[in-house]
Amino acid sequence: MFIKFIYLYRIYSICDTTVYESAILIKVDKKTKKKMEEVKINWSEEIRKFIKTRIESEGSKNVALAVAMTSKLFRRAKAKGFDTTSTIRKFRDERYGPNSS
Repeated sequence: MFIKFIYLYRIYSICDTTVYESAILIKVDKKTKKKMEEVKINWSEEIRKFIKTRIESEGSKNVALAVAMTSKLFRRAKAKGFDTTSTIRKFRDERYGPNSS
């Protein structure tokens, strides 16, 4: 968020100069629109907050899915007697040289 100070008639004010590059359009019925106008809410800001929150929650779902998949793969590898520590050590030694931490 960029903040711009404006000097007008010796009064200082702070203006939010956030630039929105995209726009979306939502349609609501006339009854809903009328009710929205009766309530003193900045609907644009409310919708922006909702969208950001929803995106964050979807990101959390992706992380949870990745953890579940990793856990499942780990259990499979362990069941087959696969030693992950020696494999990790091998790749680290190849990348960084012997005895790397």
